[in-house]
Amino acid sequence: MGYKFLKKLAKVDEVIALVSKKLKTELTTEEIDFDKSLGSVLAEDIISSFNLPPVNKSAFEGYAVRGTDVLSASQYYPVRLRVIGEIKIGVGPTIESTQGKAIKVVTGSALPNGFDTVVPVEYVRASDDEIEVSKSFPIGDNVIQRGEDVKKGQKVIRKGKIIDPFDMAMLAHLKQTRVKVLEKLRIAIIPTGSELIEPYEVGDVYKTVNTNAYALSALCKEHWIEARRLSVVQDDLEALTHAVRSSIEDHHALIMTGGTSVGESDLVPESVRRAGKVDLVIRGIGIQPGRPTGVAVLNGKPVFMLSGFPVACIVGFMALVRPLLYMMVGAMEPPRPIVKAVLKSRVSSSLGVVSYVRVKVRRKDEGLVAEPIRVLGSSAVSSLTEANGFLMVPIGSEGFDGGSEVEVLLYSPIQG
Repeated sequence: MGYKFLKKLAKVDEVIALVSKKLKTELTTEEIDFDKSLGSVLAEDIISSFNLPPVNKSAFEGYAVRGTDVLSASQYYPVRLRVIGEIKIGVGPTIESTQGKAIKVVTGSALPNGFDTVVPVEYVRASDDEIEVSKSFPIGDNVIQRGEDVKKGQKVIRKGKIIDPFDMAMLAHLKQTRVKVLEKLRIAIIPTGSELIEPYEVGDVYKTVNTNAYALSALCKEHWIEARRLSVVQDDLEALTHAVRSSIEDHHALIMTGGTSVGESDLVPESVRRAGKVDLVIRGIGIQPGRPTGVAVLNGKPVFMLSGFPVACIVGFMALVRPLLYMMVGAMEPPRPIVKAVLKSRVSSSLGVVSYVRVKVRRKDEGLVAEPIRVLGSSAVSSLTEANGFLMVPIGSEGFDGGSEVEVLLYSPIQG
């Protein structure tokens, strides 16, 4: 049938490796003004075309001197030098070095030829047009050397970097006013299920609010992502297949929620298989909640199949979808904030899965304390809003005893 089908629970890192080998992501590039590039993915290496600084500069306020003139200076045998001028910041020097002379400088002043050392003002006694230096300084001391910050030809920002405020500063510094970036990664979010209604719709108590599509679109709020929330698709194989087939053409990835588990009769995986050329189907991943999480590669593009239960859906996104989206644009996934805290009560493990336990981290007199949220089921959204982090219990672990120190992945601030 042309695709690999896995029914057993797979490890997340194995799934990511398998899927990444099958993807054929094709993103165009565009050149934009650098001051509009914040949050975009850089499509080429930034190479400096000149040295920074372009000339030697003073690192302190004081006096530029010839290093050989002050090598013998000491408190008991100070060296006297004649001051022959002053150089302000931003002004090109015209004075040439001569033996026994000094020039007054400020931090950032360019140094004239021959003046290779700076004596900070606190080591100088000045009077009229003469200074007395009471301390020896090595040649080249207190000087920012030409090219010390950035050398000509140096790779300063790598391709695939998501441009941040510090990169913006460097682009301005390099006068790189135009940059080449990737087009936005277009993602379609397709909620499925005949039981779903929108938050603004009227329905009876047996209906389920379409929570996942809104959570996922919020999780995709990155400058380099363009996420579209599509209409709910009913539990109909023909309708689902049409939705997948029509959406995969205009998007780089699909995220579907609901209609997937480890059973054989689920409509979403079947609709994906019918929608085009499928190279890989993985159903069931070793995370809890989120075991039904699946992924397929359809026409070289990923189709993520997440649980219809909100907590399982979000965990599936964090564990599987998020890392692969970053890989699709060649960017490194940013580190997540992790804190160490003392576990308030025992947390058990689940066989064959990584458990994402919702915990509330609080700041106590004795330090940080993590309290597990005792809510059963993966549909309890309140467990996410009450908690502020996940304690991940690895496969093969017996869990954590109360009183032990654990690492918690934070997703919201710590409060008292």
